[in-house]
Amino acid sequence: MHPELKRRYRNLFSFYDKNSDGQLVFEDDLAPVADAIDARWGNNKRPFPNLLKLLYATYQKENSNRDLNNDGQVEPDEFVEAHERVVNNFQAVPDKARAFIRQAAGGFFSCLDLDQDGWLVPDDLAAYAEAYGHPSDWVETNLNTMLEMLGKPLGRIDLETFLLLIEQYWFDPSPNIPGARLFGRLPE
Repeated sequence: MHPELKRRYRNLFSFYDKNSDGQLVFEDDLAPVADAIDARWGNNKRPFPNLLKLLYATYQKENSNRDLNNDGQVEPDEFVEAHERVVNNFQAVPDKARAFIRQAAGGFFSCLDLDQDGWLVPDDLAAYAEAYGHPSDWVETNLNTMLEMLGKPLGRIDLETFLLLIEQYWFDPSPNIPGARLFGRLPE
């Protein structure tokens, strides 16, 4: 796998590692994120019935798929190796992979879009960063930088642009594409 993608996946692992202990464990790192995303909806109608149950199932499945040695936790090397398989699958059948991205990331977009207007705004994205225990003061600037790079209006992101950034982050090793910034600027 391209070194730039490996670097991104290590950065993504660090983003997901809520308690910064070098391992992803559902109960410690991912369940609290699902709880925070669900709680953000308060009394509002959720985009999916049983949203918390859906988020738990999704995070458990993702973590299980990445847990290559089946020890109940995912370490950075496992995380990168598991994503290498995803990259290889994407390259083998890109249309099928894009359909999966649309379904999975599109569904997640809906989970973050609190007012369900089809746009994510900085507050939606900041809540996601905060759910993982990160400060969110960088989110709006980062979003606007990516949007400006794409020639899009600033301040909010639609589903199609979100999916493009996801695809770029996960699969395009070009270091200066907008999607490379999706989870914050990578360490040099």
